Amino acid sequence: MAPAIEHLVRETAAGRPWAGALIEAVGMWTAPCESVDGIELTYLIGGEAFDWLLLAERLLRVVGDAVPAPERERLLCTGALPPGVTDARFKDALGVSKYRAHLNFFYGVVVEEALWLAVECEVLKQAGVRGRNDGAGVQDLVMRRLYGADMTPLVRRFNKERGHPRSVRFSLSDWKAFTYWAFKLRIGRSDAARMASDTRKGLGVLRELRGDGATEPGGALPALP
Repeated sequence: MAPAIEHLVRETAAGRPWAGALIEAVGMWTAPCESVDGIELTYLIGGEAFDWLLLAERLLRVVGDAVPAPERERLLCTGALPPGVTDARFKDALGVSKYRAHLNFFYGVVVEEALWLAVECEVLKQAGVRGRNDGAGVQDLVMRRLYGADMTPLVRRFNKERGHPRSVRFSLSDWKAFTYWAFKLRIGRSDAARMASDTRKGLGVLRELRGDGATEPGGALPALP
């Protein structure tokens, strides 16, 4: 059993609040990926973006009923840790490098997906103004605006760069990896002003999705600038 798992099991069995033990276990974890029950889990995308909630979900399976179902669901669905686990405590538990990788995932995957939604809404609105609202080709239009190419060529390029056949079926981990790859592609072809504008646009969508704009310490949606 990995030291991180041993720590989480021991601490929760001793009656310690699970959230603190969990983030400590996340900080102790070292494997970038693993196979669990035949499913490949990638926690560190491209060696740069840390999907801590995926790791948290994997760790929480081990302790079962030690974590109440509503609290588990709140964490995994919203990224919101229970009160008492501050962002400072989360940063300290993860350490500098892992926390930076967490932010890479947040901006490179979470915000990037929100940016797609923002641009998709713009495309559909413009199509509606022109009398077309069937949504045909919307995905390609979004990809062209952000990355300069349709979805299929982008996916082919992504697969080629990682040495996969073009016909490979995307898993959830593959999709996250593609999103992060696309984020880096966009950054490479954008100036500072465009990058800032796109980031604000993605963050704006996240604020709308979160409703009240409250901050969730250390979660998948950290405090928004």
